[in-house]
This record gives sequence, C-alpha cells and structure tokens, in this order.
Amino acid sequence: MPSQQDPRPAPMRAEPQPLAACPPAVLAHKDILLTDVDDTLTCRGRLAASTLAAMEALAGAGIAVIPVTGGCSGWADHMARAWPVAAVIAEGGAVALRRAGGGLERLYWAPRETLARNQAQVLAVAGELQQAYGIVPAGDQDFRIADVALDHAQDVGPLPAADVQAVIAALQERGIRARASSIHVNAWIGDFDKEAMARRCLARWFGVDGQARHRRVLFIGDAPNDEALFAALPDTVAVANIAPHLLGLHARPRWITAASHGEGFEELASTLLEARRPGR
Repeated sequence: MPSQQDPRPAPMRAEPQPLAACPPAVLAHKDILLTDVDDTLTCRGRLAASTLAAMEALAGAGIAVIPVTGGCSGWADHMARAWPVAAVIAEGGAVALRRAGGGLERLYWAPRETLARNQAQVLAVAGELQQAYGIVPAGDQDFRIADVALDHAQDVGPLPAADVQAVIAALQERGIRARASSIHVNAWIGDFDKEAMARRCLARWFGVDGQARHRRVLFIGDAPNDEALFAALPDTVAVANIAPHLLGLHARPRWITAASHGEGFEELASTLLEARRPGR
C-alpha cells in the first residue's frame, strides 16, 4: 500500500490523450525523463541519429535522461559510458549504472550472490519451457546478471500472442515474476521491477523522492512491462506503437504521441523542450 511519505496516484484506466493536447504547464517542471529503450528509443532494433540527437538536446537543456530497460547489464554498461544519459537501469530493475569518477558506479537491487542464485533457478525453468513452447533465451542472455530473457520477437518469431501469454502463465505458476516487453519475456525472482529500482535510483543518486518525484519526473514507454511506471507516476507518455497493448493494461499512460518508436520519443523531446522555453 502507498504510504503517506510516498503518495502515488491511482492507476490511470482512461484512454490516453494526444501528447499535442498536453498543457505546457504539465511539462514545464520536468527535468528527469525516464525512458524505455526497445521500440521506444529504437525502431526495428536500431537507434536513429535523430533520436540520439534528441537525447543530446534534452541533456543540454538540463534534463536528465535515464533509460529504464529490460535489456542486459552488458548493454547498459555501454549506454552509461557512451550515451548522453545520466544513468541507466537495466534488466528490469536489477541493476542501475551511472558515470562517476571516470568510471561507472553500480547499484544492485540485491547482493550479486542472491541475484545469481535466483537467476539459476529461472534458467532451469526456462529450459523446461523451451521444450514445451519452443521459446529460446535471448541472444544477450550471456550478458545478464539477474534476469532471464526469452525471445519472442527479436531474433525469432514473432511468436503468437497466445503462446507468449502461456509462457508467462507457466512462469508465474512456478513463483517466477514475468512480463512481456516488445521483444522478450523477462523472468526473474525478487521484488524488483522497473518502477522499484527507478524509485531507489532517483532517491539515492538524484535526491528526488515523494512529491518531488511526481513533480519532476516524466516517463515514456511502449509495452506491458512499463505498466508499473505508468501506474506510479502522474505524468506518463507512450509512443504510438503501444496501441495493440492498451486494452490489456490496468494502468495506462496519460498521453500518447502521434508518432511511433524513436520518432515518438523525438516528438516528446521537442514538446518537452518547447514547454521549458523561457517566456513560454
């Protein structure tokens, strides 16, 4: 249950409104942008130069961009070092990274030994599901330290939606948490998720908690595994390609872009920068 010290708005079940209808005053004080990566920043697995430039423009305007991804820790290591970002949250909330003192500082949700032990249990179950459903580990599984990613639409498939849901149900029946991104089924044991690690990371590294988080933080995503953040923050955005998933979401984004994938992120970046323009 939300506490008085950590108030959260009720999940939004209404249809998202067009981002173009968002009052500039809603965005004027946002200086932290949490963003999903796959199919929010990227399109068909590629990051466009224009999307990277939008991230650079946000950073130059004093807006901290923080990718929050189900992607592997190995990929996040590169993003934290090379992209114009303030931090990266990876593996659905298992680890966060940021540049510090010429290197990287890492924040783990739990001790590494615990994460590894839990991951081994999930990998054993994933082996059974591979036999039953033909779903295979993602190509980046070797670079993960905590969760298990099963590929349904990256290097294989796309698998039928019913099969993806059956895999999720089978994992959950074994006490394993599982959510679908646009390309993977992410499975893990533990009480972390994207929202929980975002909250911890924002408080520890950026001094942002409680009402300040609601006032200053914006999130953009595209898939069911972003639902925890859609529920936790009052101001959230989805790129247009979320449309097929909306009916299945208990918590929906408040706003939706006209464009899809990385172009939708660029649309939000332009809208956010315009809302913060002096004299607006």
